[in-house]
Amino acid sequence: MSKTVFFTRPNYDDVTAYLYHFSKELLNESRSRGFKTLSKEGQNATKTVVEGVIKKNNPDFIMFNGHGNEEVICGQNDDPLIQYGENHELLRKRITYALACNCAQKLGRTVADQNTTFIGYSESFAVGMDINCQASIHRDKRAKMFLEPSNLLVKSILKGNSASEAVSKAKEAMKKNISLLRTDTSPDAKDYIPFLFNNWVCLEVLGQTQAKL
Repeated sequence: MSKTVFFTRPNYDDVTAYLYHFSKELLNESRSRGFKTLSKEGQNATKTVVEGVIKKNNPDFIMFNGHGNEEVICGQNDDPLIQYGENHELLRKRITYALACNCAQKLGRTVADQNTTFIGYSESFAVGMDINCQASIHRDKRAKMFLEPSNLLVKSILKGNSASEAVSKAKEAMKKNISLLRTDTSPDAKDYIPFLFNNWVCLEVLGQTQAKL
């Protein structure tokens, strides 16, 4: 029986618009590999809907795209999808990747154990953006430097790599992009380096680090 992959994809501000756009290819990747692929997008990325999908389908891997903090992963319009002390048990016994700020702190550490894998960021996740490309996100080369390593992480998991291997591949991609920025002659190139470096530092895999789909 095929395993189930679930994506949440809110889309209501600049950051979530970028995450929404860049996660499109992950849906295609998941389907092409034969996974049962579920996605709740925009106005459907709410707590009630997401809880229902998890309880009904018991996904093996969940990727959350959106805002967050140490205790909450958010959906559309900052609706709290997963909240510490309320419904964080929904993440047990599966692999979760939260592309959201700070979620590897209290929330991630709480759910991570021998049967659970949590991948996320212990501090803020930055997305570099070219203000001249926000009307055509696919042209934003700066954003690609921040979001393609994240996509590589998910693709690696979908290919059967362990959570630890997937995180290592993403970190290597970040390091490569930092090196490219250091030699980029554009006036603003070096301004992005501290933010991408911080993403590299605070990306963590917790719990069952060798888990695979």
